[in-house]
Amino acid sequence: MKLALKILGALIALLILAVVLLVTLVSPNQFKPHIEAAAKEQGIALHMGDLGWAFWPSIGVSLADITVAAVETPEKPIAELKNASLMLALMPLFRGEFQVDHVAVDGAQIHLAVDKQGKGNWEALSQSSTPESSEKAQVQSQTQSQASEAKPLNLEVEKISLTNSALDYHDEKTGQIINLRDLNIVLTGVNTQGNPFDAQLSWLLELVQANTDKLQVKGELNNRVTLDKEFNNLQLDDGQLRLTLTQKSSADIALDYQLAVKDLQKDMSYQGKLQLLSLNARQVLAALGTRLDTANSDALKHVALGTAIKGDTKQVALDDLQLTLDKTRFTGNLAVTDLATSALKLKLTGDSINVDDYLPPPSETPAAAQQAAATEDTPLPLEALRGLNLDAEFALASMRFNKMALSNIDLSVNAKNGVIRQKLSANAYQGDIQFNSNTDARTDKAIMNFDGGVQGFELAPLIKDLEIDENLGLSGAIQAKAQGNTQGASVNQLMAAMNSTANFSGAQVRLSPLNIEQKFCELVNLVTQNTTEVNWDAFTEMRQLNGNIVWRDQVINLESFNAGVSQLLLTSNGKINLATDKYEFKLPIKLAEASEAASLKGCSLTTTNYWVDRGLSLLRCKGSFGAINPLKDCGFDKSALGDLTKDFAEYKLREKHGDKIDAAEQKLKDKKQELLDKANEKLGGEGTVNKPADLLNNLLKKKLGTQSSSAESSVAAE
Repeated sequence: MKLALKILGALIALLILAVVLLVTLVSPNQFKPHIEAAAKEQGIALHMGDLGWAFWPSIGVSLADITVAAVETPEKPIAELKNASLMLALMPLFRGEFQVDHVAVDGAQIHLAVDKQGKGNWEALSQSSTPESSEKAQVQSQTQSQASEAKPLNLEVEKISLTNSALDYHDEKTGQIINLRDLNIVLTGVNTQGNPFDAQLSWLLELVQANTDKLQVKGELNNRVTLDKEFNNLQLDDGQLRLTLTQKSSADIALDYQLAVKDLQKDMSYQGKLQLLSLNARQVLAALGTRLDTANSDALKHVALGTAIKGDTKQVALDDLQLTLDKTRFTGNLAVTDLATSALKLKLTGDSINVDDYLPPPSETPAAAQQAAATEDTPLPLEALRGLNLDAEFALASMRFNKMALSNIDLSVNAKNGVIRQKLSANAYQGDIQFNSNTDARTDKAIMNFDGGVQGFELAPLIKDLEIDENLGLSGAIQAKAQGNTQGASVNQLMAAMNSTANFSGAQVRLSPLNIEQKFCELVNLVTQNTTEVNWDAFTEMRQLNGNIVWRDQVINLESFNAGVSQLLLTSNGKINLATDKYEFKLPIKLAEASEAASLKGCSLTTTNYWVDRGLSLLRCKGSFGAINPLKDCGFDKSALGDLTKDFAEYKLREKHGDKIDAAEQKLKDKKQELLDKANEKLGGEGTVNKPADLLNNLLKKKLGTQSSSAESSVAAE
């Protein structure tokens, strides 16, 4: 036993002696010229500082002050390394095992630059290598690749670290600057035996673009990594990504994940879960230099996403998608079915959303805002539309958009090869909405065709939601159908080229506060100079109505409108000029039948049939379409009213003294003929001298005309 112990002690002593002799007698610096020469053959100017041995508690080699540059410019290093070391665990060596204890790299820096001609400084490294060295490196790479495929790597390292490292990139051509600093990577318990090990990564990234503020992205990444010896399967568990964005302000982003990757070497596929923790999107956008101004200042303060992910080299899918947008919850799935063509398939179902919250806030000066909107224009993203490959379905239980309340919304969008088709159906105000459109973006202008309609659309709640019920009241249900087309490369061009027609109808529709029957009777009483005391309703009720509208050249023309109002027939025509925000309508009114005249309250119609079946275009409404107000905008046409008053006076005169007026006119007519006959005789016979007869005829007209007026005046006086 003692002999065995002595032999073991001697072996240990010999091993220690061998290590001491290796460290003291063999200097690693003697290998430097060979290493630097080999690098030079590859076109790399490599400079190495001192190489040294480490002995306790691990044995290994350390390197310091290493620089890498192109052979032509050795004074401009592309990469630098402050310190690096490879340490072997000492105790396993006594058991004959080769176990890496620690691989450490500290102070690594990489300097990349692009000159004004767009040439990168790293290109000199590959250009400097000789054909022989390139061929040798390629053969060596192929040999190493074959060796790695032939034999699995049984790797086990206690710790791998990269600390205090940095990368900087400067593009003189674009002015872009990227600085990656404070880069630290620590891998603990690294192995390829399928045992989980920890991986930690942290960094600070700085991005500078021309004419923009510097953006900082501070990040931390933590994982539990599982890797097999064939490097074929990878498992990432307990993944945490934390980012802090800082520009003019700061914002945080947190993402948790897990991911399993299979067949890394051949047909890679993966699946896992992603969880974007709730973030304030307003703060994120502000940190990226974009100030968000919305009608609701709390919009986009709460955004979260959770999903299962799976895919391969050709496609990726997000299943069981759970999206939170403030108070709205969406579920569904998203898939890129073909990565090569960016074919996107989307299906989302949501509960309730108020889109108005996410729109720009309303302007306090509508006229100024409208004028600004008219001068500003938004170009259409035609290039993006041409490349869109989309099959999407959206469903919402309820939505508020432009103050209008919609429910049971179903929207489908199909886009491919520059053609986009949309189909929308929804319920609104106890009615149904259908809308279809087809947009062709394959040319320099988008060409759009559309059609749609509404059924049983209640007007009163719509007017209330639009917040115009203080000046204009409408109630009752209508039906309408529309179709049209337009084209353009911008929003304003689409509006300017709009060409559309629509027809509508309704029943028991009330308009307030204007009472058409009251206006008609006020008109009658004004002309007849009578007065009546009536308590009028503050509305007009139309039994039936129908009409037709044409929208062309930014003008909406009401080409026809017919409605029954009490015993009146109401028609209308006019236009709305969208470019000037002005509108004008005439409201011709007709009393339907003589039998109805007596029952029309508030009108003095019983003594005459003058008003029956007579079209009267005396009411006119005009003003600002954006601030429509029937009471203020509607009134009598003074010029037409004057003509009507004169015509009614003549009618009454003939109604009372018709026989006498007719007799006087006949007498004057006979007298005129008698004078003409005498004049013709004196001038040489009828038809012989036309010019004197014409002169005399004109004189007679003047004379007889005066007598006719005198005769009518005398009859009227009677």
